Amino acid sequence: MSGSELFSRHPRWTLAALTALVFALVTHPVHAERTDEVVLSNGNAITGEVKELVQGKLRYKTDDMGTIYIEWAKVIKLTSKDFFEVETQLGVHYYGSLVPGPSERTLEVTDETQSMILDMARIAKITPIKMTFWGRIDGSLNLGFSFTSADSILQYSLDSDATYRRKKYTGSIRLNSIQTRQDEADDIARQNLDFSYTRHHKKRYFGTGLLAFSSNTELGIDFRTQLSYSYGRNFRQTNRANLHGSLGLAVSRENPIGEEPNEHYLSAMISGRYHFFLYNYPKTDLLIDLVLMPGITDWPRARVEFNASLRREIITDFTVNISAYDSYDSDPPGDTAVANHDYGVILSVGWTF
Repeated sequence: MSGSELFSRHPRWTLAALTALVFALVTHPVHAERTDEVVLSNGNAITGEVKELVQGKLRYKTDDMGTIYIEWAKVIKLTSKDFFEVETQLGVHYYGSLVPGPSERTLEVTDETQSMILDMARIAKITPIKMTFWGRIDGSLNLGFSFTSADSILQYSLDSDATYRRKKYTGSIRLNSIQTRQDEADDIARQNLDFSYTRHHKKRYFGTGLLAFSSNTELGIDFRTQLSYSYGRNFRQTNRANLHGSLGLAVSRENPIGEEPNEHYLSAMISGRYHFFLYNYPKTDLLIDLVLMPGITDWPRARVEFNASLRREIITDFTVNISAYDSYDSDPPGDTAVANHDYGVILSVGWTF
C-alpha cells in the first residue's frame, strides 16, 4: 500500500501514530536548578528560571509561585547563566548568557568571545537555546469535538505542532485533521501534515523550505504532495505585534479521488502572517495566515489558504481556542469536488508546552 493510500484510507491510524510521537517528544522530563534572578522596578528580586520573552511578557518559572508572567517594562535587571538568543526590534540577533548592564534597564549578552550591551526597551524576544535535544522543543496540542443531534453530524478535530530551535534555524512539524461524519452521507476529511525548515538571516530576513502532505475530500483531493521554498522578511516586530511576508515557488502533485495522479505543476507562492498578542491576564493570541498560490504551469488556476485563530489562556498552559479556515481552489482536480471552497469554524481546548 502506498503512502497516499495509508494516509487517506486509515486517517485515524495516522493521527494516532503522529500524536503518540508528539507526546513522546514532549513528555521527556527535564529538570534543572533554578538560579536565574529577576529584579523588578519596585525592588523585589525573584529567583527562578527564564523560559522566554515574547510579545512584551517574560515567562518565568518559580518553585513557590509556579509559572508567572511579568511585564517586560517592569523588569530592570535580569541574570541567567543559561544560553539565549536575544532579538532586538530591528531584527538583530545576539547569543549568550544574561547579566545586568552598567546602567538601569540595560542587559549585557555575553558568550565566550564577545559581549554586547542592549537597551532592554528595544529587546523584542528572548528565546532559550537549550543544550539538550528535548529542551529545544516547544509546541501545542488542541482537540475539538461537536455533535448535532438534529442532523446526526459528528465532527472532531486535532491540531498539533512541535518546534525545534537552534541558533540559526528552526525546524517544525504540524498536524491538522478535521473529520466530519453524518448518517447516510460520505465522510468529509481535511488533513494536513507539514514539515518546515527556516533559516534565520540578518536584518529580519529568513528563508523557509516546506514539505507538505494533504487531503481534502470536499475539494476532490485524495492526496497532495507539495515542496516549496520562500524568502521573506519580518516587516514589523514589536512587543505586541509581528507582521511578516514572503515570496516563493511551490511544486505540487495531486491524486484526484478515483483518478490517476496528475503531472507535477509549478505555482508562485505569496504568503503573510500577522500575530497580535495581549499580555494582560488571561493571555490572548490572535494569529492570521494567508497564502496565495497563482498557477504558473496550470494558469489560470489559483489556490488560496486562509487560517485565523484566537487563543485565550484559561489556566496555566491550558487554552480555549476558536479558529476559522478557508481553502479555495478555482479549478479543483478531478470530477468529485463538491465545491471550490472548504471552510469552517472550530472551537477547541488546548495545551501548550
